[in-house]
Amino acid sequence: MIRYSVLRERFLSDTAAGGPGAAPALTDALERIGWRSVGEPSADELASHLVLLLDDCVHGHRDVHALCHAIASVMREVGPLLDGGLPPAEAYLPAAEEALEHYVQRTPRFDPLAL
Repeated sequence: MIRYSVLRERFLSDTAAGGPGAAPALTDALERIGWRSVGEPSADELASHLVLLLDDCVHGHRDVHALCHAIASVMREVGPLLDGGLPPAEAYLPAAEEALEHYVQRTPRFDPLAL
């Protein structure tokens, strides 16, 4: 599980004046876990919603576990059905945790088209 202090540092760095904002790194994190294959909503659309959850965690409740559950709930609401049924939000918890882990990493994903 990600430590709150690490998440806070990354989020505050991203959202500081002149910073890129948290949405681009969250978009990358979602694409790293395969969200691109979901279709709708796109990774960048979902990231814009998740920024609000991160902000609430960093400036409010400070509970990374609760944040992961909130992200999993959003993924359940907007994501694809698993096995043709509607699974509990806990089914999305590993994906939520993995996305947060990718978010706090400082190294961007290599994009050969950016060269």
